[in-house]
Amino acid sequence: NMMLKVALIAGFALACVSPAMAQGAPEDVIVVGVPDGGLAARDLTAGDYAKAAKRLKAVWPDSANDPARLINLGNAYAGMGRMVDARSAYKSARFSPEMTLVMADGSEQSSRDVARRAMNRLTPVYASR
Repeated sequence: NMMLKVALIAGFALACVSPAMAQGAPEDVIVVGVPDGGLAARDLTAGDYAKAAKRLKAVWPDSANDPARLINLGNAYAGMGRMVDARSAYKSARFSPEMTLVMADGSEQSSRDVARRAMNRLTPVYASR
């Protein structure tokens, strides 16, 4: 009985302090980039974060500092609940060369602005009582 109470209390505490992106990557921080799907945008919008992360972790010499890859990798990690890894990927994107990125909604935005916005979403949200 005591173990059940502790588990319920722990579950309630986790429900009260949940990362803003735990439900997945919002469309406005998913980078579409190229039509061949090289940035795993389809996997991210479908909610297949593990598959997206696997595709995006493979670093080619010319993509090590690619902010589009790093932002979407952060999105995949956030969708999987790996907030420390997500923050690290977004931070790397913020400090990589600035680029204009094509977003899921078709808009073009600065890679640094997108990375900053994505990082801000990782701040814990506290539920009201």
